[in-house]
Amino acid sequence: MLCRSHWGRQSCPALAIVRPRFALALVALLAASSAFGGERDAPLKISIVEAQFRHVPAPLVKLSFRSVQALVKSQTTLDSEFQLSKDANVLAQQLADDQVDLGVFHGVEFAWVRQKHKDLRPLVIVVNGESHVRAHLLVAKDSPVSQFADLHGKALAMANGTRLHCRLFVERPCQDCGQEPEKFFSRITTPATVEDALDDIVDGTVAAAVADGVALDCYKRRKPGRFAKLRELVTAEAFPCPVIAYRAGHLDGAILQRFKEDLTRAGEQPAAKRVLMLWKITGFEAIPANYERSLTEIAKAYPAPEEEKSANAGRRD
Repeated sequence: MLCRSHWGRQSCPALAIVRPRFALALVALLAASSAFGGERDAPLKISIVEAQFRHVPAPLVKLSFRSVQALVKSQTTLDSEFQLSKDANVLAQQLADDQVDLGVFHGVEFAWVRQKHKDLRPLVIVVNGESHVRAHLLVAKDSPVSQFADLHGKALAMANGTRLHCRLFVERPCQDCGQEPEKFFSRITTPATVEDALDDIVDGTVAAAVADGVALDCYKRRKPGRFAKLRELVTAEAFPCPVIAYRAGHLDGAILQRFKEDLTRAGEQPAAKRVLMLWKITGFEAIPANYERSLTEIAKAYPAPEEEKSANAGRRD
């Protein structure tokens, strides 16, 4: 069976377990910002989609929120509240209803919710080297596999904590072949790190592995000999970067502007830079000129899950 493949590259969260980098970095960077001191009486409410903390125990997440809230208060006099939203749709509705002030989304999630919530606006993107993210599907250099369909019935490695764009990159071609990944592949292993996943290809444990561009670049630098034994089967199109978003008209324009300026300058501040390095982020950037177009294109290539289910149901009928 031949598949239509949508299938690239991201920035460098290295080869360790993928952490909720941009979410926690945002929390920590607020502590280094003085933008809000004395300008806002109510706590600034920030919500993050639960999926950003995949494989992170809930008590640990809540503990990190409490400790940083105290730090924000001591540094900026600003009261803040951090919370988790069940999914991107819930977070978008919370923004629309003014229940939260800022929301942190994966780029593709933001593309999905913007189709319904036209008044949501991107404030800054969260980057790790590049202003987009990508994913790569790799096989052994001498593998007979020449296209995605050839992986049917073979083993795939997907590291623990793999990010949304990489998971979509694997899921959609499987669905185009009429199966979910769990059925399409003989098994899906979850090694602790991307490095382990790529090593498993070289060692013959699995037929393929998915990796974001940053992790792949890190692997190439760390293990050039092993990297030479790999071959990219398919590369994803560019996904828009994660984004911090707000509802137009909700927050004071001056507060938004100063917050944006503080975030985009964060990499210049030694303390903030250390936080960025810790969480594998290079910085926050102004919204690229082509960001709106990238949202439209990625939503077309990777429709929102509920839209896709509806379309599939229509075809069955």
